[in-house]
Amino acid sequence: MAGAADLRDLLTRVALPEGVVWAVSEPTEDLSELYPVEREAMSRAVPARRAEFAGGRLAARAALRQLGLPDLAIPKAEDRAPVWPGGVVASITHAGGICLAMAARAQDWRALGIDLELDAPMEPRLIPAIASVPELSRLSPLPFERAGVRIFSAKEAAYKAQYPLTRSLFGFEAMESLLPDPRMRMVAEMGLGRGTLFPMLQIAELGLILSVCAVSHR
Repeated sequence: MAGAADLRDLLTRVALPEGVVWAVSEPTEDLSELYPVEREAMSRAVPARRAEFAGGRLAARAALRQLGLPDLAIPKAEDRAPVWPGGVVASITHAGGICLAMAARAQDWRALGIDLELDAPMEPRLIPAIASVPELSRLSPLPFERAGVRIFSAKEAAYKAQYPLTRSLFGFEAMESLLPDPRMRMVAEMGLGRGTLFPMLQIAELGLILSVCAVSHR
């Protein structure tokens, strides 16, 4: 299975949206590099979740440094979303022992959402809640169990991009996947509104699926 080093190598070879920086780390049980407010946020979490949180915060700070920001705490809001410093958009994701953060300047991008998943078949019973038959069929000849994971990842990335703008909660059915066309479309009057299109970069390599949604100001 691919690890953090493999993802770093992959990200050096792919073209991400202009101005988007990234950093990769691994889950860690060493919480010494977390700020007090971050440690407090995870005080009741199970060890595995604490390790992912710590690795994600370390990756996020490494990404923000590439934008010229000093190291600073990234607290967790009441809704559990990261509280990013002003002037940046950013996102964190974890999967398979890998923590990934991406960030960009808010003057360049309106919003940013990312999701990382293992490229493994989805349990058939979960698929109907994630994607419709037309959505799945667009990714033919992929079997539905694998198409479902790709659609799940893309919808997660788009949801994470819109959430800081709208604070809107909605289910998978509110968004339509247009994959392999690299876009998601809102089909409900939620979030940024029916018909809103979200650009989607999706990479499926090394047994991983990475989805990146960078929303422009236009």
